[in-house]
Amino acid sequence: MPASPEKLIREAVERGNVLGVCPHDCPDSCSVLAQVEGGRVLRVDGNPDHPVTRGTICRKYREFPSRLYDGARLCSPLKRRGAKGSGDFEEISWEQALAVIGDRWRKIIADDGAHAILPFMGSGTEGLVHGHLAPKRFFNRLGTLQLVRTICTKAGREGYRITMGTSLGADPTRIAEAELVVDWGVNTAATNMHQQTYLKAARRNGAKYAVVNPLAVTGAERAEFFLRPRPGTDGALALSMMRVIAEEDLHDGEFMSRHTLGGDEFMERLRDYPPERGEAITGVAADDIRSFARAYAESAPSFIYVGPGCQRHSNGGMTLRTLACLPALTGAWRHPAGGLYFPTSTCFPADFESLEGGELRPNPAAGYNMIHLGRMLEGEGIKSLYVLNGNPASVLYDQNRLRKGLVRDDLFTVVHERFLTDTARFADIVLPATTQFEQNDIHFSYYHPSLLLNRQAVRPPVGCRSNLDTFRALAVEMGFADDCFGDDEEAVIGQVLGLEAPAVRGVDREMLDREGWSPAGVDPAQAAFVRHRYPTPSGRIELRSEREAALGRDPLPGYVPPKESRDGSPDLFQQYPLQFITPSAHSIHNSNYGEREGFREDEREPRLLIHPGDARRRGIGEGQPVRVHNRRGECRLLAQVTEDVRPGVVAARGQWWDWRYVDGANANFTTPDFPADLGGGSAFNSNLVEVTAIPPEELP
Repeated sequence: MPASPEKLIREAVERGNVLGVCPHDCPDSCSVLAQVEGGRVLRVDGNPDHPVTRGTICRKYREFPSRLYDGARLCSPLKRRGAKGSGDFEEISWEQALAVIGDRWRKIIADDGAHAILPFMGSGTEGLVHGHLAPKRFFNRLGTLQLVRTICTKAGREGYRITMGTSLGADPTRIAEAELVVDWGVNTAATNMHQQTYLKAARRNGAKYAVVNPLAVTGAERAEFFLRPRPGTDGALALSMMRVIAEEDLHDGEFMSRHTLGGDEFMERLRDYPPERGEAITGVAADDIRSFARAYAESAPSFIYVGPGCQRHSNGGMTLRTLACLPALTGAWRHPAGGLYFPTSTCFPADFESLEGGELRPNPAAGYNMIHLGRMLEGEGIKSLYVLNGNPASVLYDQNRLRKGLVRDDLFTVVHERFLTDTARFADIVLPATTQFEQNDIHFSYYHPSLLLNRQAVRPPVGCRSNLDTFRALAVEMGFADDCFGDDEEAVIGQVLGLEAPAVRGVDREMLDREGWSPAGVDPAQAAFVRHRYPTPSGRIELRSEREAALGRDPLPGYVPPKESRDGSPDLFQQYPLQFITPSAHSIHNSNYGEREGFREDEREPRLLIHPGDARRRGIGEGQPVRVHNRRGECRLLAQVTEDVRPGVVAARGQWWDWRYVDGANANFTTPDFPADLGGGSAFNSNLVEVTAIPPEELP
């Protein structure tokens, strides 16, 4: 019988250090130790015994204890008193809040059906109990539309799967053995800090380093190769590289013959992409394309880490499909340290759909694309919105459209949160939430495939409830008597560990309990991949895809310019000639920590990185307030004039909360919500804008 929460907390206090997991959607999935004294978390450190964490965690999460005891933390349910968005609320009891929600939902279901209620779940916690299964079960039983998660890597992983048949890739922790390490469209120092440890080991062993990014990310200054393609042209760069490799007979013909499909047609397609055409599309000099292609082909093993940034375009699926062909052409997959890694949660070799409660539905399953929340709230079809683990009024796109929906008087919005976020300010009811240190959970890592246990370190403040406890209470309010709504945290963790998936069956349960983590077991797809049996229809790496041909799409990789770009929309480009990208910041994780000043000097406040040439032509100086605008909207930022960004591109790192901006508008007031080419993924980096200096008389 599992130990009671009281017993677990008592044991934690006695130990002083409690094993946990950072809950953020980050490849590292750090194993952490919470130091507890007097019922309070004093500090949090990395677990020194974890082979990846090695005692080191990022500053964002290391400083999390200050958020536990922040005076702005919500500890009582709130009911809206003023206008939506005003932040004017009054405190009510949990009983009152649950009754209001239940009454409103029952009426909506009776009048409009359960599909008129939308759940929105971000990645505030990646725990399977609180971030995944608890909400999925409840909203399946309620019969609502279910959220289709597309915002992060959906387009890229669909494209990668066309070529490889799986999300599986190279092991990023093996790169110390590589001769060339390529960071393509990623800034691991900000988004996957422990990869830096392996990169340093590779460099000590003599590996060369390459960065492909329009932005000078951390470490680019030390790279042997630094290529800066125009945003969204990465696929064209890869095709031109492969043209050089094929033309100069640097490819691995034997590997291609044995392990790829469609090689002859693919090699013919490459004839369309000489380096000179690559230069015209990407802005990377043809000679630099040749030099990089030769270095890549002649390095054995070579490793490519592709980040999400370069697939957040309207052509993102094709981009990853194309990049995945590079290691097939050179035979890099022959080597344990070679190949390509694209970080996506589907790298973990098991899914948890069987525990989501699909059998509880009173109606057929249906979903909606999370990037289209603004579109869903247009009109009157949606009557209620429930938000947990997310802040869509900050992180979603085309914010003017979204906020028109959020201020609808007839939209009943419930937000479960720790603080009064941008989204919570639009709520009718706000429910106070727990933190990772105040709950038990089980997590998986898609970087070092493993399961990790998070143990509750302290009791939550009176009035704060976890996602699981909140949905159990809502189930009672709605009259649901299904057995699963009686499950506590330990019961759900036990169900996860009871799955028949090989990856879960292979977990060492004693190690998991003792050390807080255990490697996942190897599933058949992983084992076959190592033996060069790929889970595509042909069993080979598919340079040509019959499935794509059957769907009426290009069976071969090719380049299509981004929907908003110099080549994709030349008329629009004349009006808005700058490509606006929004990469990750070191100080912020999505919108987490966005209410605070950044801890780096260049992240103290929202800034716009602009090249000196682009700034000079617009009369913009360092630190000057500027207006970034297009047809969708605008935001105001402080100019940071720097060569860290290539000409023709501007960048704003991170998403602060509204009040951190001059006019309360972040970059997402300009970003598009149109989908990418595959999987409905986000394409917010395909965004054309103009930047103008703000005259002194317009400043507040």
